[in-house]
Amino acid sequence: MQKSQLDKWIHGHHKDNYQPPKVFVIGCSDLSHYLLAVEYKHRLEPIKEKDELIHFESLDMVREALLKLGINKAYLRLHNTYDECGAGDGPLYYDVELSLTTH
Repeated sequence: MQKSQLDKWIHGHHKDNYQPPKVFVIGCSDLSHYLLAVEYKHRLEPIKEKDELIHFESLDMVREALLKLGINKAYLRLHNTYDECGAGDGPLYYDVELSLTTH
């Protein structure tokens, strides 16, 4: 999904029963950056800008970008490192609510 599409989705006219999109920050054990994705039709769609995946080097940069988009709630998806190695019977990932506001 293009970043401009997500922006229109968030800021467009909505009915009373509107639920904002569920936004995920994707981080893996071996990555030095984070990606953004949005849940669309029960699948994660990566957020792109000009057909390129958006990368962030820190969670602070992610927070800043999400707040600029008007998103006030996101989830950090951390993949199970044991699953990446092919060992383990646990969940494939963990979703942790990410605090976007600074106190």
